Amino acid sequence: MVIAPLASFVIAVSSVRTRRGSVNTAMFGALVTLAATLLVGWGLAKRTSGFTASYVYLTANVGLNGPTAFQNFEVDIVLHADHLSVVALAVIELCLIGVLGWHRIAGRSEPGPARFQALISALLFGCVGTLLSTDLAELFTFWALTGGATYLMLAHRWGDEAAARSGRIALALPFLTDLFLLCGIAVLYSRYGQQNLSLLVPVLHTTAGWTVRQIAVASVLLFVGVAGRMALWPLHSWLTQTATTAPPAASAIAAAVWPVVGATVMYRLLPIFVNSNADTMRWFVIACGMSAVFAGLYSLVSMEPRKALILAGAGVTAIGAAITIHGFQYHGFTFAVAGLACVYAAAPARAAGELAASNIANAMRTDDMREMGDAWRRMRSSAAVLLGVAIALGVSAAGALAIGVDSRARFGMTLGEAVFVVAFAAMRVFLATSSGPLHRRRAFEPDRVRDAPRASLGWPYWLVLGSLVLAAASLVPAWLTFLDNGKHATATAAAYALWVAVALAGLAAAALSIGRSKDGSLRASSWLSLLPERLESAGQNVLSRYVVNPAVRIVESTERAVPAADAAVARISHVSGRYTVAALHSGDVGVLVVMAVLLSLLVALISPGVLR
Repeated sequence: MVIAPLASFVIAVSSVRTRRGSVNTAMFGALVTLAATLLVGWGLAKRTSGFTASYVYLTANVGLNGPTAFQNFEVDIVLHADHLSVVALAVIELCLIGVLGWHRIAGRSEPGPARFQALISALLFGCVGTLLSTDLAELFTFWALTGGATYLMLAHRWGDEAAARSGRIALALPFLTDLFLLCGIAVLYSRYGQQNLSLLVPVLHTTAGWTVRQIAVASVLLFVGVAGRMALWPLHSWLTQTATTAPPAASAIAAAVWPVVGATVMYRLLPIFVNSNADTMRWFVIACGMSAVFAGLYSLVSMEPRKALILAGAGVTAIGAAITIHGFQYHGFTFAVAGLACVYAAAPARAAGELAASNIANAMRTDDMREMGDAWRRMRSSAAVLLGVAIALGVSAAGALAIGVDSRARFGMTLGEAVFVVAFAAMRVFLATSSGPLHRRRAFEPDRVRDAPRASLGWPYWLVLGSLVLAAASLVPAWLTFLDNGKHATATAAAYALWVAVALAGLAAAALSIGRSKDGSLRASSWLSLLPERLESAGQNVLSRYVVNPAVRIVESTERAVPAADAAVARISHVSGRYTVAALHSGDVGVLVVMAVLLSLLVALISPGVLR
C-alpha cells in the first residue's frame, strides 16, 4: 500500500515523459494501491484488531538527567491498518482513479503532464502514509508531504499570472494551519515525551505535572491544524480562490481527498480532545455547526459554480465533523463514526461536481452563473452530473443525523438548517447552469457550446454513483459496525425520513426560487454577495496594513542595506589595498630605516627603569 504509489512517483519522475505514459503510470499505481487496500480489507473482514508493522527509524541519546521519557528521542515508523483507514484509503483511491480517467481525455491540453501525474502519485503516497500512521511525528511528515504535493498541483499553471497570484493563498493559509498542527504535537511531546498515540493517550492524566489547560491548548492547536486542511469555513479560501485558476483535476482532488484525510486524522486525535474538558469539546461542536451553516450561506451568494460547490461540500464536511466530535462528548455515545461515513459519502460527489462545473464553464467561456444557461439541452451529460451531485450532497448526512442527533435539540436544529442550506446551494448550481437562456454571445454559436469529449463523460457518473452508494450504506448500522467494530443502534424510519425530507425541501426550495425567476434570484444573490466581499476586502486591508506591508518594508530595507554594506566594505578594501601597494612600491632602504627606528623605540620603552 505504501510502496506502490511511491514506486509510481519514482518511475514518473525518472523515466516517463509523454502525456499518455504519465497518465497510465499514475493510473496503474493507483489501481495497484487500491488492489492492495482491498486485499488488506479482505484480511480484516473477520478481525476486530488491525494489522500493525513497526520500525525504529531514528534513535538519539539526549543525555538528560531527568524523566526517563526524555532521555532518548526516538522516531518510529508505525503503520497500522484497520477498517477505518482501509475504507478511507479506498474512497481516496476511487476518487483519484475517477479524476485521472477524466483528466486523461479532458485535461490533455494542460501543460507539464508528466509533472502533474507524478504529483498525483506523490499525493497518494502521502495520503497512505498519513492514514496508516500512529506516531505523531511520522503522521506530520506524511501530512506535510501531501500538503506540498497539493500546493504544487493547485499552482501547476506556472506561466499564468492569475494562477501564480491565487497560488499564494494555497501556500500561505494551509502552511499556517499546518504550523498549528505541528505546535500541538510539540506541546504534547514537551509534556509527555510520547509521540505514539497508543502510548500517549493512556498517560494523559497519569504523568506528573499534567494540567487540563495544557491538554486543552494542544487540542485547540490540533483542531485548527486539521480544520485548515479540511477547508472548513472560514479556512476555505485556499480552495475557493484556486478553483478557477488551478487545473480542474487538481481542484477536484483537493476538494475530495483532504476532507477524508482530515476527518480521519481528527477521529484519531479525538481521544486527546476528550481528555481536555467539556467546554473545549462543546466549543469544537459549536464551531463546526457554525461552519456548516455559514459555508452553505456563502455558497448561496457565490456566482461561480465551482466555488459554490466547494462551499456546499465544506458544509457537508462540517456537519460530519460536528457529529463526530459530538459522538465523543459523552461516554454513552457510540455514533461518532457516522460523521466520518457522511464525509466519505460526500467526497466522490465533490470531485464529480468540480469536473462537471469545469466542463460547463469552459464550454460557455464564463465563470458567472448569471451568464450561464441551457446546459440541460446543450451539455446534458455534465448537467445530469450536477443534478446527481446536488442529490448526493443533500442526502449524504441523513444517516449520521438520524443516528446521532435529536431533531428537537438546538444542535439538531442548527444541523438541520445546514442540511437545508447545503441542498439549496447545490441544487441552485444545477438549475442556474442548466435552465434558462444562455446570455453569453456563444448562444448565437450553439455548435461551439458542447460537452467535453465523450470518453471523459462517464467518469463523473461513476463518482456520483459511488457517492450515492456510500450515502445509502451510511443508513445501515452494519456499515458503521464494520468501520469501528462497535455496536450501533438502528434509528427509526421516521428519523431517516425526517432528515431526507429536510434535504428534499432544500432541493425543492431551490427549484421553486430559480423556476419562478432565475434572473431575479441570481440578482438577489449578487446583491447579497456584496456584504461578504466587503468584509473580505476589509480583512485583506487590515492584513496588508499590519502584516504584509511592514514585512515588505523590512525586506526592501534589507535589500537596500545589504548592497550599501557591501559597497562600504569594498571601498575599505580598495583603500587598504592602495596603501599596501604604495608601501610595496616605496624604497626598501627607507622601509628598513623606519622599521629600525620603531624597533629601537620599542626596545627603549620596555627597558627596565625607562617607564619608571
